[in-house]
Amino acid sequence: MPKPEQFPWHGHTVALVGSAESLLRSDFGPAIDSHDIVLRINQGAFAALTPENTGLRTDYVLLTLTGGTNRAKVSFLWRARRAARAGVVLMSHKGRRIFRLDMSKFFLSYPPSWQDALIETLGHRPSTGAMAVDLLTRTIASPDHLDLYGFDFFRTPDIAHGRNRVVAHDPQAEEHYILGRIAPEHFHASPEAP
Repeated sequence: MPKPEQFPWHGHTVALVGSAESLLRSDFGPAIDSHDIVLRINQGAFAALTPENTGLRTDYVLLTLTGGTNRAKVSFLWRARRAARAGVVLMSHKGRRIFRLDMSKFFLSYPPSWQDALIETLGHRPSTGAMAVDLLTRTIASPDHLDLYGFDFFRTPDIAHGRNRVVAHDPQAEEHYILGRIAPEHFHASPEAP
């Protein structure tokens, strides 16, 4: 099992940026980019970034490779690696094999036992955002070093592809879980859709 200090963000301030469309109506960009490390989730790293709303930096992309062909997974991984200044973190343990090769040998990874524990806690398959919160709260030096932006629990579509709830998640369970792990002053809610 990895130790918290093995993760590159352990002693740093971290902005975890979700991909809710409501982020585009915020003014969080400068605050996001002021963190030591900025992490973005899945295709949110591929969306057009602005200095005012989303911030411009992407140090790590937290990536889930479920579904799709091997070729699509390679393309997704390649795009994520190009978007991230420092690297990619593989999240869901499902889909980490590409052409029978376990990609977790080459990238930082969210441990499968942590994902299994989170599934048991939530009672359903977690979103990459819920897994990211679990990973970071387990591996960051202080909870005061973690800030969340761009999470609205599927109230608005994803900025990368204009859809919400691409797979079945439980928004209420995830909201309860995440807000239970993050102090209110570190959860930065974006204006919601009218």
